[in-house]
Amino acid sequence: MPTVLVIDDETTILENIKFNLEMENYDVITASNGEDGLNIFKEKINVIDVVITDMRMPKLTGIDVLREIKKLMPEMGVLILTGHGDIENAIQTMKEGAFEYLKKPLNVDQLSIIISKAIEKKNLLLENTNIQKKLLDQNTYLQGLHDSAEKILLNLLPQKLPELENVRFSVEYKSSESVGGDMYDICDIGDYLCFYVFDVSNHGILAAVIAVILKSFLQNIEYNYRQGINKRRFPEIVADLNNEVLINTADNVFATLFLGFLDKKTNVLYYVSAGHVTQYLFNNEKIVPLSSTGTVLGAFEDATYSCSVHQLSPGDKVVLFSDGILEVSNNDIIFGYNNIEKHLMENNSKPIDIITKELLKASAQYGNNDFFDDVTIVGIELLK
Repeated sequence: MPTVLVIDDETTILENIKFNLEMENYDVITASNGEDGLNIFKEKINVIDVVITDMRMPKLTGIDVLREIKKLMPEMGVLILTGHGDIENAIQTMKEGAFEYLKKPLNVDQLSIIISKAIEKKNLLLENTNIQKKLLDQNTYLQGLHDSAEKILLNLLPQKLPELENVRFSVEYKSSESVGGDMYDICDIGDYLCFYVFDVSNHGILAAVIAVILKSFLQNIEYNYRQGINKRRFPEIVADLNNEVLINTADNVFATLFLGFLDKKTNVLYYVSAGHVTQYLFNNEKIVPLSSTGTVLGAFEDATYSCSVHQLSPGDKVVLFSDGILEVSNNDIIFGYNNIEKHLMENNSKPIDIITKELLKASAQYGNNDFFDDVTIVGIELLK
């Protein structure tokens, strides 16, 4: 049963409205002045469905009551009772948010219809307010997840790279707004220099979780090497990691990985690429694509991988990157491999840190600084 609060300083009108509305099955609460009416409204705000108030009352007028009610509950429908010659004030109440103004004497049938409409609008407004609040809460929650994911990934990034006399390193990393799943590292594990770039297919907190799994597994490489790992085991490492991803992630989650090992004595490069985009080995004379040697991680249980071998010489450089740089677009045309190769060949005589920095700058300018995904660039240069 809908509840109506009626406020009027004329007892006869008050009782007449109460009687007629109760005949229409409304629960009616009355107040003989604006102050009492507002006190009742505050006390029973969650019960009252609509308010009817007279325009002209001592102390607090109908407009005063309307303003206070709208402060307390903007969605509440307020009907204003007006007498003859009070149209100007009645129009003002509509500007202040009144649902409708009614001229005395009242038409009971008309009043019942207007009350029903006022209640219907109030309920719709409250529902909309609740939806907006839920969306706001959800957005706040999602923003919290986004911020957590970003912190997780940033904390996983290496704080310091190895310092070697004959090898120079350079890294450029740019996180997108959606927080992708890029990760890289370079570590000295004894006879080998181990380095990798991986890219998780998802974004946000899920990407961060998968990145933690991959990072944790790859951090054990040094330990495994100490236990007797050798170059024949490199593909098996990636196969084991593939099984780890399959066990711990959903079916539609996968990652790509480029895992390289540089023999510090012989300068031989061994690498296994699990579905990762083509990387490059280059010098002043040529550029050599480092293509994938197996499928992506997390897609197939029986996936196998092979190891590719390249002899490096002083002056050779390796540049690794995620697909974020490839996908930077300008008028729906992506940056792509051609622009990367062109940049590498035009700048191949420069130090690796200049090459990686300028490559990121070139892609940013191409896409007007709009990155849809994380961008990671890792450069390695064998010094003369």
